[in-house]
Amino acid sequence: MKEGSTKRQSAVWIFISGGVLIAAAIIALYTPWLQFCDVRKVVISGNRNATAADLVPLSQIHRGQTIFSIPATRVQRQLEKHPWVKQASVRRIFPHTIQLVIEERHVIAWAQHPTENVRVAVAEDGVIVGRDETATSSLELVGAKTSGWEKGDRILDSRVAELVAMIVGNVCELAVRSVDVTDLRSIELILENDTRVWLGDLTQTQSRLASLDALCRVIEIDGYELIDVRFGGEATLVPRKAVRR
Repeated sequence: MKEGSTKRQSAVWIFISGGVLIAAAIIALYTPWLQFCDVRKVVISGNRNATAADLVPLSQIHRGQTIFSIPATRVQRQLEKHPWVKQASVRRIFPHTIQLVIEERHVIAWAQHPTENVRVAVAEDGVIVGRDETATSSLELVGAKTSGWEKGDRILDSRVAELVAMIVGNVCELAVRSVDVTDLRSIELILENDTRVWLGDLTQTQSRLASLDALCRVIEIDGYELIDVRFGGEATLVPRKAVRR
């Protein structure tokens, strides 16, 4: 009986000792004033346009926190409020460093400010990221309705941003010079060779672009000033007028 009782007592003491050690470790890791794994440095990677001066305050990380007490999900949400930040993540680097990893949005178009003589840059998801002073995109977005024209505002209809992202590469191996979304039932593209393309309703643009791509495999697109694929099926083609000499 005594031997069994001794074993039980030993097991209890081992359990208690283990609990005390775990509690001590948690206190050491999460209690700022012990200065064990406290935040002493914040580094940022992946950013080109969003500055550290903007991102660090936005993250709400400050000295005195420990690297283990940083609420990573909340920090990510805070960082993603910045217009340039598409996605953010937080890495803890032992013993005193927090790394903020940033994926920025790409500029997909520019738009003319309706009342000022300035161009604004429109990035992925239709977010306005500032003035387009360096001509970062050659694609003009015409007639888009936005929540405003300042940094952080965005295109109201997400489908417009999706359409622009879809045609950013090229159409029929030609760059798109502009996309006019003034009337969402009658989307128009102008290609770099001045060919106009009528796509029709915004809801049908994906299938119309597929039809246009198939058409371009069998025609010489430079020979036409207008291609109308609004109604599906056979397209309407308007040849360029011959230049009289």
